[in-house]
Amino acid sequence: MRSARESQGFHGTILETQGSLAGSLLTGKTPTARSGPFAGVRMSGSLIVMAVVAIAVVLWAILNLANGWVGFAAVVPIGFRGGGEAAISLARLFAALVLILVAADTASERVRWVASGFVVLGLGQLVFGYIAPIVEDTADLNDSLYQMILVRGVAAGLFVIGLVPRIVPRFTVRTALGVGVFCVVASAGYWLLGRMDAIPALVSIDSLERAMRYEIAPMRWLTPWHWAMAALPLGLTAIAAVGAVHRHQEGVFRTWFPLSVILLAGSELHDAFWPSTYNSILMNTADVLRLAMAAVVVIGGTMELRRIASERTALLAAERERNRRLAELETLRADFTAMVAHELGHPLTAIRRLSEMLVRAEDEASLRKRGLESILRETREIDRLVDDIQVAAAIERDDFKAALRPVSLRELLRDAEDAAVAHNAERRPIVTMDDLDEGTLVKADPDRIGQVLRNLLCNAAKYSPDDAPIALRARPSCDHHVQIEVIDRGPGIAPEDRARIFEKFGRGREGTGRGEPGVGLGLYLSRRIVRAHGSDIDVCSGPGGGSIFSFELEVVETGA
Repeated sequence: MRSARESQGFHGTILETQGSLAGSLLTGKTPTARSGPFAGVRMSGSLIVMAVVAIAVVLWAILNLANGWVGFAAVVPIGFRGGGEAAISLARLFAALVLILVAADTASERVRWVASGFVVLGLGQLVFGYIAPIVEDTADLNDSLYQMILVRGVAAGLFVIGLVPRIVPRFTVRTALGVGVFCVVASAGYWLLGRMDAIPALVSIDSLERAMRYEIAPMRWLTPWHWAMAALPLGLTAIAAVGAVHRHQEGVFRTWFPLSVILLAGSELHDAFWPSTYNSILMNTADVLRLAMAAVVVIGGTMELRRIASERTALLAAERERNRRLAELETLRADFTAMVAHELGHPLTAIRRLSEMLVRAEDEASLRKRGLESILRETREIDRLVDDIQVAAAIERDDFKAALRPVSLRELLRDAEDAAVAHNAERRPIVTMDDLDEGTLVKADPDRIGQVLRNLLCNAAKYSPDDAPIALRARPSCDHHVQIEVIDRGPGIAPEDRARIFEKFGRGREGTGRGEPGVGLGLYLSRRIVRAHGSDIDVCSGPGGGSIFSFELEVVETGA
């Protein structure tokens, strides 16, 4: 019987393999945790990619500044611009969905804060980019810029809370409602201050498109208040990007997520030099970086969902296998209990009836002798059954090993012969050693191999006719081994039964063997013991032709 510990071992975990650098870009290998943000960091492929992207974003901004600022934006068709905004918005919501699924999978508060940041970015773009223009025909440029700063600032704050602290506060429904209330209050406060003309202007022009067409450098129309306000989302996203890389090193996030946050921080850097608004015909470099972020999110999120689905499929398969094995173990337990009860019932009933007979036959010496012999025989059957159960418990342990040592082959065969005679005095086996010295030594555990030989000889006596001889033979084999064979003249074993007879509780079609006891453990235990000796039990048999069970033992050279 398998232990509960072995049954629980079916809960296994699912191991991930490390792919190429292109695969690690979006799926990444989960690194081990390190102390300090970048203490002892080894530049893996994913870190190199993130560093290259960050440097390229900064160099791009520097190049545009050196080119007179005019490289930050370009006029594009309104349909293309609208499609790009829709893609960015949906990608952010998709990222939130992926992270929410990960959060459900790992119960990570950190992931929930980050997912809420993506929700704010996606919903903000939908509300101010699509719903607000329907309600209000014309929108002031400064109003649009403040809307962008509000959405990006709140999202960046949520990213920072989720990525930077070592101990992350809980994200609850109350927290989500608080974020929504803050956005509503901020919007209402902005509206009230706007009615009182108390809102500082961020730009001194009324059209970004006109500034682009006439190549008016942003330094001429960006106000100091713009730089102060733009510093908030820029600083927060930069801090969030550092936190995302650090959490990636701890194994919290896969590579696609810190890469997307780096692109988001880069878009804030570019947006500071040439701000963008919703529903503009301009596409600036910040929008390009946001589109790149959307592509990374879609590809990485899709692969993340595939990974989650694969892991859960594997876990489901493991759980089904575990349940199947538990059901199998329960069936085996019930069958074992029933068989043991049945096999014990036969000799105990015989002992009880024989004892009753002995009580009545006080003066009949011959009858009492036969009765006592029968009781001894039935008692030996009980002993044999108990021995099988004890051996089964021993060899089922993970630490089971045979205690191998040099043993006289002649003594092994003699002990087996004596055990067979003790079991049935009328079925003494014919023991031979062909072409072997009397002093031949083999490497074996004598107690365990004795159990094997007793099982094989008892089976041979059980299934052979009363007048048919059974034999125990040892002969040389190849590579310094001897082959030990037990030969009977029984009904033989059908080919389809040869594998089954070695299974636990397995019996052949003629397994009842004229009513002889047995629970189907003997051959199962014998094979396990022989395999612990580095060999195996082979059977050569056919219907009506008897059977030969054989195995090999290593010969110990004299003086070795």
